[in-house]
Amino acid sequence: GDVHAAGNPHIQTNPKNILPVAKALTVRMTALDPENGQLYQNNLDDFEQRWKQALDGWKKLTQPLKNLPIVVYHASWIYLEDYLKLERVDSLEDKPGVPPTSGHLAEILNKMKTHPAKVIIYAAYQDGRPAQWLSEQTGIPLVKLPFTIGGTDEAKDLFSLYDDTFNRLLKTVTP
Repeated sequence: GDVHAAGNPHIQTNPKNILPVAKALTVRMTALDPENGQLYQNNLDDFEQRWKQALDGWKKLTQPLKNLPIVVYHASWIYLEDYLKLERVDSLEDKPGVPPTSGHLAEILNKMKTHPAKVIIYAAYQDGRPAQWLSEQTGIPLVKLPFTIGGTDEAKDLFSLYDDTFNRLLKTVTP
């Protein structure tokens, strides 16, 4: 499996985690390269202004996703779940990092009868076949999310990573 002793490392799935990383990176880069410290700070100031504006827009945009019950392929979406207030019903992986088994998929299929999800989420780099199978069996929409920059053609930078992620999710829940 994939045991992360220091905790779940997939912090990039919550846009609120990006600005603290940018600030820490600016401090570190300035310490390593003091001659360009002002440039790093100016870039951070510009980024922070644009990022806060984007966060405000995403907060409004994603309201329809609040409390959305989901099935995920892997626990890598925990920070996105927190940001959007999603409700994880189950994970396709019975154990993190171990591919879904037919037995576990059958258990999830049975669980969907009493605790249905509204969407099944998997990352662009993951094998979509188990998610596709569950979607076909349940009629629950399936959505492939970029997970990182370059994960989809639309996710070209941090801003478009979240634009694409949220738009893909919204397409599954809005007519």
